[in-house]
Amino acid sequence: MKLDLNLLRVLQAIYDTRNITAAAGSLKVSQPAASAALARLRDSFNDPLFIRTPMGMEPTPRTESIIEKVKEVIESIDQDILTRQCFDPRQATSDIVLCLTAIAEHVFLPHLFPVMKQQAPSARIRSLSLSPQDVAQGLQSGKVDLAIGFYPDLVSADIFQQRLFSHTLVCLVRKGHPIAGARMTLDEFLKAEHVQVKDSSRTSEMFDQVLASRQQERNIVLTTSHYMSVPGIISESDLVAIAPMVVANMFAGQYGLKTVSLPIEIPEYDLKQYWHRKFHHHPRLIWLRSLIQREFSNAPVADMMSKFA
Repeated sequence: MKLDLNLLRVLQAIYDTRNITAAAGSLKVSQPAASAALARLRDSFNDPLFIRTPMGMEPTPRTESIIEKVKEVIESIDQDILTRQCFDPRQATSDIVLCLTAIAEHVFLPHLFPVMKQQAPSARIRSLSLSPQDVAQGLQSGKVDLAIGFYPDLVSADIFQQRLFSHTLVCLVRKGHPIAGARMTLDEFLKAEHVQVKDSSRTSEMFDQVLASRQQERNIVLTTSHYMSVPGIISESDLVAIAPMVVANMFAGQYGLKTVSLPIEIPEYDLKQYWHRKFHHHPRLIWLRSLIQREFSNAPVADMMSKFA
């Protein structure tokens, strides 16, 4: 059986999107052309390949059995072509699209932008804030080049990831806070009133899960959706906030606040960059990933803190 490579691209696009119209759009072909390609695929495989359901085009067992090999074939051909191309960032004029968590955008973008602009002076740099589900879709479609930050839910065989650096959480309080010593006791910590941040990074939620495993919980009196409101809140109150160390150090320096070590030991967590497997060998993305990795993962955490404090 001989198959046109473009037919296999249609098969993968429908599998990824579960929608013929969306698949056609991602391939920049008309919907009738995508439907005709699916009909040819069905004839070639003697199988429906996809069944239309209220939830979209569901793959048949036959499709599930071949899809990984189809992806490998497409990637192999694309890589052979792409790896022969050269990318000169000085000549780049396209958009560089990064998806950053709110923390990563506020802390890292001021440092990343001048470095990227120096190497690719004619490129346009765009930063997006998306939900984890939309991040995965953006990476898959190519609308997002890289995602940077702490995305614990961004787990997929099609999403590659690279650790940039690890750090931990600390307490953040106003100067003059009753328990603003170098370290507070666990009893002081649990009795204090807390502001909780519930955002897409889920760092605060993960800390509360650690406490719950010890049959303990914080005295949360205020919940906010992002960290940027925290400095103003705690500078005018005795509330305690939990924040990533890099953010807490930055807030402490900018707003005259104080960081205090947590009263319990918690695991460090990794900040990473993420990209889709089909762009793994794309020259422009190789350059971009290398730039990001070089700027952040080679520096000790202490040096990283000093950059943004």
